[in-house]
This record gives sequence, C-alpha cells and structure tokens, in this order.
Amino acid sequence: MEYCLAEPNINLFILGDIGKFGFDHEFQEVWIQTAEERITGVILRYHDNLLVYSKDLDMDFGEVKTLLDTLHIRIISGKGVVMDQLHLLTAEQYTKRDMIFCELIDPSKLAEDTGGVTIAEGSDAMEIAKLYGEINEFAGLYASEVEVRHSQIANRIKSGEGIHLFIKQDGKMISHANSAAETDVSGMIGGILTVSEYRNRGLAGKVISAVCKNLAHRGKSACLFHDNPKADGLFTRLGFRATNKWTILEKRMNQPGGSSS
Repeated sequence: MEYCLAEPNINLFILGDIGKFGFDHEFQEVWIQTAEERITGVILRYHDNLLVYSKDLDMDFGEVKTLLDTLHIRIISGKGVVMDQLHLLTAEQYTKRDMIFCELIDPSKLAEDTGGVTIAEGSDAMEIAKLYGEINEFAGLYASEVEVRHSQIANRIKSGEGIHLFIKQDGKMISHANSAAETDVSGMIGGILTVSEYRNRGLAGKVISAVCKNLAHRGKSACLFHDNPKADGLFTRLGFRATNKWTILEKRMNQPGGSSS
C-alpha cells in the first residue's frame, strides 16, 4: 500500500480494491514483485480485469507475462508507461487503447444545479447494466455479458466501493455516472453516459458534478480517464485537467476469453 501511495490517484483502483476487499476473496488476487528485497511492482486481479503498476518502471515484465498466461484476463490497465512496456510482450493477444487521465483541479467550475439526480440502490443495478450495453463508446470497457455487468454494479453499490447516480425521464434512465475504487481521499469517476436522444442538454455535466460533490462532501477528490475528444471540453469546463496517461489492453476477439462486443 505504501508503494502504491507514491502515486495515489493513478493507483486508485488498486488502493480502493485492496482497501475494500483485502486479500481473501475469490474474485480478487494481489501479487507483489520483488528484487533484492524491494518491491518493483504490484499486480491486482479483480474478476477478469488486471491492474499492473511499477513506480520506477523496473518491473520484470517477462515475469508478468508468465503470470498472465495462467489467468483468464479480458482487460489489463494501468499507468501509460507501464502498459507500454507490457504491451511489447502481449501485442499478439491484446490491443492497446491510450486514454487521458484527468484530475478535478477546480471544483468551483462544477454545475451548481444538480437537482433531479438520484443515488442508485441495488434494485437499479440491472437497469444500469443494460444501459451500459446500449452505449457504443463503452464497447471493450465493460464486460459484454449483462449478467457480469449487473454483478459488478450490484456489488459496488452493496459494498460501498462507489456510488451510482442517474437521471430519469418518463420512467427511463437517460444519464448516469458513478464513482469507483474509492479510497479515504479520492474516487474514480466512470460510467459516464447519456442516451443519444437526450445528449447536448447538459445532463452529463449535471450528473458528473453530482458525483464530484458527493465525493467532496465526504472529503474526497475526483479523477477520471477518457479518450473521447468531444468529452474533453466538457471535463475542462467542469474543472478537470489532464495529468497523466491511462492505458487499457483488451483481449483480442480471436483469443480465448476475448470480447465479442
């Protein structure tokens, strides 16, 4: 944990998952890599997702590849420079997607009006999971099976790992965002969406602001990652600033365990 706290925001998922679930769950495993009695890297498996981190980029990536070959992993993600090295050894099995890592620097720019935003309960998890499947931009970021998405969302709500907020109109969920992997000091914003016919109405800004304000009320900062040029202006207007690169490696469709979405 001390090793990962060297970069607490970039390691939000690792710190949050260990903080919430520890080391004794079938869906989560944690490894450390060492050399001469010092840590050179940390790896965490959460369901079929793998997080890899090396503070000084002195990790033995060949050893990481050997471990990866024993697991059924759909998504590998982490700090850009770390993923760049791992992808050199896994390019045949995984595609590479670079994203912008942003942190909320100026909360005063958040939307003042967050009325109509509702905090999700466990009973809302399936509707959220189905909504994810309707968003083209989410392809490859979330499990293709709705049951898997539902399980992960329901577990997040139940465990307090994060909160889901949404806006409904005419009984239909039309905009959504959530926090995830919350630590004592910060939370990752994800699942940002607005149904296509309701876009360009300021709904995304409202629900993102509501999540950020919820985190701030609990003494936590907010960060997120994206690769959507259209959304970049929105995040900038809301007070976010790019501070790093986040990279996702996704299993190729022709590989065992690859996504078909």
